[in-house]
Amino acid sequence: MDSLASNQLFAHYEWLHHQPEPGFSEEKTKDYVKRILHKVNLEKISEGKLGLIYQYRGREEQDKHYDLAFRSELDAVEINESAQVYYHGCGHDAHTSIQLELATYVAQNKPKLNILFIFQASEEKYGGAKEVCKFLKESNVSVSKMYALHVTSDLYSNYVSINKGDVLAAGLTCRLKLLLKDSGHVSHQGESAARLFAKLVLLSEKMNEPDVHCTITNFSSNGSHNVSPTELSFNITFRGKTSEKCKIKQQIFLDQLNVDYQNEVVMNYPVLHNDVALYDWVYQKLFQSEVIKVVETPFIFSCDDFSVYGKELDVATCYFFIGAYNKGHAIHTQEFITPKATLLRGWYVMILLVEKENERING
Repeated sequence: MDSLASNQLFAHYEWLHHQPEPGFSEEKTKDYVKRILHKVNLEKISEGKLGLIYQYRGREEQDKHYDLAFRSELDAVEINESAQVYYHGCGHDAHTSIQLELATYVAQNKPKLNILFIFQASEEKYGGAKEVCKFLKESNVSVSKMYALHVTSDLYSNYVSINKGDVLAAGLTCRLKLLLKDSGHVSHQGESAARLFAKLVLLSEKMNEPDVHCTITNFSSNGSHNVSPTELSFNITFRGKTSEKCKIKQQIFLDQLNVDYQNEVVMNYPVLHNDVALYDWVYQKLFQSEVIKVVETPFIFSCDDFSVYGKELDVATCYFFIGAYNKGHAIHTQEFITPKATLLRGWYVMILLVEKENERING
């Protein structure tokens, strides 16, 4: 690969990695993306809460139709919710770096395709994909094929993992605040906040089934060493093979609370589905490559709001993983860093998809 472009790819990652920003507040990140794409004369068609959308037009027919769309995410992981500490531990900095250099490649090599580059806000919470879908539908924009990649610390950098059909779970996360009776001094008898919380943790564990997983995280309370809490807050996440299973389990859990509560939905994503025909085409092209190895992705109880595009839009979607093993550090930790080899492989795969689509349409 071109050494200058490779160095630019690494420079993008270095800059973005050190500028983690929360969802719907990625202002520095957006400014960086705009600065890079302005240099290669790509046209911006949307900027706002949804993030940024740029277009490349290599053929004039079908004014509002695009052969391809690529999505990356702008936001960072919220490592500590109460302290608002953010870190690029999920690889969104890598995804955006790869997409920036892909857009640069397209602008310079001018394939006879129409392509959208979506730099989406807020994937980690609240589902920024919904804002993008709303804009595309209101603008009567259509897309034939849409791609997204994600790094995975479970594979080495020369591997791509992909599958057809349902590949990621539906996800439903709620922030619950339980409003407890004011018991005053901790010596007073009655059910304590700790005992109640212990019961809820056990309940959440009993709700686990092969098709649905339930997890409680980020729990906290008020009170003091000798003052009983009047509030108990925590996140509860349901991941399931269908959205309906998640909703049913959530309602069962809420029905068991027996106290007043406040409930904020933080995330509600459908199952991520890869189009079968598009998967077959992509798998064939990747399998023929001498640069990477292709393995099958098992169904994973993780989720991604890329799933929203396939549900809301009439588009064939394909989501796959690029290996990013780095000394055993898992994603969503403050030790995770995307290896340079992963950046290069991801860039290579995205360029390959553009080139093969150009060959398919234009010969």
